[in-house]
Amino acid sequence: MNNLHKFKKLLVGGIFPLTLITAVACSSAVDPAADTGSAVATEAAAGQQILATNPVNTAEAALENTTVPVVTDVPVLPDVPTATDVPPSSTSQSSSPTAESIQTVFDVEEGAKPIGDAFPEVVEPDVVTLTPAEIVEAQGLHLADLYERTVQSVVFIVSRTSKGVGSGSGFVWDTDGHVVTNYHVVQNSSSLTVKFFNGREYRADVVAFDPDADLAVIKLIDPQHELVPIAIGNSSDLRPGEMAIALGNPFGEEFTMTTGIVSAVSRTLDSGFSSYSIPSVVQTDAAINPGNSGGPLLDSSGSVIGVNTQIRSESHQNSGIGFAVPVDLVKRVVPSLINEGHHTYSLMGITGEEVDITKRESANLPGDVVGAMVMTVSPGGPADTAGIRGDSGNRASNGALIRGLENWDGDIVVSINSIPMKSMDDLIGYLALNTAPLEEIEIGIFRAGIEISVSMTLGSRPSIS
Repeated sequence: MNNLHKFKKLLVGGIFPLTLITAVACSSAVDPAADTGSAVATEAAAGQQILATNPVNTAEAALENTTVPVVTDVPVLPDVPTATDVPPSSTSQSSSPTAESIQTVFDVEEGAKPIGDAFPEVVEPDVVTLTPAEIVEAQGLHLADLYERTVQSVVFIVSRTSKGVGSGSGFVWDTDGHVVTNYHVVQNSSSLTVKFFNGREYRADVVAFDPDADLAVIKLIDPQHELVPIAIGNSSDLRPGEMAIALGNPFGEEFTMTTGIVSAVSRTLDSGFSSYSIPSVVQTDAAINPGNSGGPLLDSSGSVIGVNTQIRSESHQNSGIGFAVPVDLVKRVVPSLINEGHHTYSLMGITGEEVDITKRESANLPGDVVGAMVMTVSPGGPADTAGIRGDSGNRASNGALIRGLENWDGDIVVSINSIPMKSMDDLIGYLALNTAPLEEIEIGIFRAGIEISVSMTLGSRPSIS
């Protein structure tokens, strides 16, 4: 009997928490507009009905042949019909409030951020449309601002020699007073005067020069104002059509700006002071005239992409074709001139020419073979040591065959370190901009109808400074 009494307490004790949870879940479905008094009365009656008619309570009473007392101090709970109490037709109706209550429990609060796979709404930016006049005005304002920002780094150089007085341009390299210009601007000078846009003038000495690239570094003597080095850009990724801006002193007209575009890249130019050529030269149609030499060629952001060096003109004035030493070469040469007093280039020890249609037909070359045909090899040089073969020269002065001998039979350099070489210009540029003396490289050679790889240790050019 004692065990039966404990079982009774367990059953009765479990009914109230279950009923309480169900009441809380169902309470949110009550219409707030309904009569409050009626709702309370209905809940009270339903609570008594649960205790009197619930099958669990009835079974418990039968076990002890006694009546289950009604607990009056328990909160009044709504009727929770069981599966046996609810008619089939009312099942969906009685479950609806519970479903709605569960949804209410998980309602997202206002302002909550999305979670999981939800994506925030993408807001399209406003598109600003400018008229042609506004575009021209904006470009003009940009160039004016660029001029004001960069002209303080540009200088006017006057050089006195035994033959007379000449002038050119240059730009501030660092705050130590180093100025970059062309070699031909300061060549054989006995004295140098450097003038800034703010009117300050200083004497300067030549630090070092590189005739191969037509570059020189001079240094100001006791500058008295703050020096602003010009921004240095890149020339390796230049494309024809991009804006080019030249700053300098053409015909002695101080601090002049001219604009144009990059007309071509990767030109090879004779420096005029060496048997070696300037590689990867930038061609521009920005007006360059005598006096612009040594001045900076800028991109649209005001960074240096080259040092103006030459023009091509029968009248010795601008004809739309100007050339600038690429800034990527300047960045290699100038630090060497400042720190070591000279710059040393790597050397293969060959001369070469582009594979044109005449050489292609004479040598019976496939149409897809391009590169630099080796014409001569310096005896004992790096190429000779590596086994590179030059052209045999078995031809007449006009290139015709002699007695049926094979013509144009030199090795063809098609790659260096797996980088394709499309011409001799590419080869010269790669060596100057990407290699150093004593460096070992792998050269792709087309010879006798097949491509082979040859290892070579580079030498160095003889110094002419």
